Amino acid sequence: MTYCVNCGKELTAGAAFCPYCGAAVTIEAAPVPTTAETRPSSANYADLGQRVVAAIIDGIVVGIAVFAVSGLFMLSGLGTFGASRMWHMFATPWGWAPWTWLVGLLIPVGYYTYLEGTSGQTLGKRIINIKVVKADGSRCDMSSAFLRSILRIIDSLFIGIVGIIVILTTEKKQRIGDIVANTIVVKT
Repeated sequence: MTYCVNCGKELTAGAAFCPYCGAAVTIEAAPVPTTAETRPSSANYADLGQRVVAAIIDGIVVGIAVFAVSGLFMLSGLGTFGASRMWHMFATPWGWAPWTWLVGLLIPVGYYTYLEGTSGQTLGKRIINIKVVKADGSRCDMSSAFLRSILRIIDSLFIGIVGIIVILTTEKKQRIGDIVANTIVVKT
């Protein structure tokens, strides 16, 4: 097996360029990585554009899920604390608003935590070919994914401007959630 000397990923036999980072393949092979995933080089960090497109895709997925579950609560009458009061929700939408807020919090946190904690990729990240890993290159775990998910609230302030500024000003292109959870987002 040969590995790219630039990013450390495994190369296919006879490859002239690394399919992951684009570096030209040299005769000298990098040593076999000691962990399942290698430490990413600075050229391997996901850029802001990739992260924004992945966030838009994930926002659509989460939005559909929240809308569907909230709609089920509303139609079932559970959102108004009883089927007999279902008519009341149309006159006073705040009667079912607590359920909607709870659903609106739990679904995104669950979505990001589970997918990033198990595979490092949400649907948006998978489509865009980026992945969340620990700063040392190891797999993102559930506790790190949970921290990232909770701190997404802060990163999303002012239509995401807080997260964008932090990503643009940090060396490893990290948002606040990444810094606290000791994670990075890399190209796959």
